[in-house]
Amino acid sequence: MKLASDSFRDRAALPAALAGRHPQLRWSEVPAGSASLALLCLAADQPGGDCFHWSVVDIPPWLSSLAAGALPGAAEAVLQGVSLRQGLNDYGGHGYAAPAPAGAHHYIFRLYALDVARLALPAGFAGADVLKAIYGHIIDEAQLIGAYLHK
Repeated sequence: MKLASDSFRDRAALPAALAGRHPQLRWSEVPAGSASLALLCLAADQPGGDCFHWSVVDIPPWLSSLAAGALPGAAEAVLQGVSLRQGLNDYGGHGYAAPAPAGAHHYIFRLYALDVARLALPAGFAGADVLKAIYGHIIDEAQLIGAYLHK
C-alpha cells in the first residue's frame, strides 16, 4: 500500500497555507480483502510520547483520497455518501488538529488496511483507542511524514 499527498512530499515541510486544514492525502494499492481503512496522524517526537492530531476510521477501501480540508472537525463526517468517524485529538476536539508547537516536529500520517468494516470503538474515542482496536486486524499499512518548524 502507498500513501502520498499533493500538499507535501514525504519528509518535507507541511505547508503553512493549509491554515489548520488537514492536507490532501491519496493512497493506492490497497490489498484485496481489505474491509476498511483507518488513518492516524501523530507527532512522535513530542515530549512525553506520541501526540495524536487526527484519527479517522471506517474509511471504505474503494475511497482513494481525501481532499485538503474535506473533513470538518466533527465526530462524524459524510464524504461521498459515506459516514466516517473521527476521534478526539489530544487537544480535546474532533477531527484534525494542525501542528503549532514551538520548535521542529515530525507528523506521521499512517494509513492502515483492516480486515473489519467497522472498528469497535466507544463514543468519544481517541487515537490511542484506535491503535488498540486495530491490533490483530491490520492487513497492511503505509505512512507519510511531514515536518513542521515553528520559529
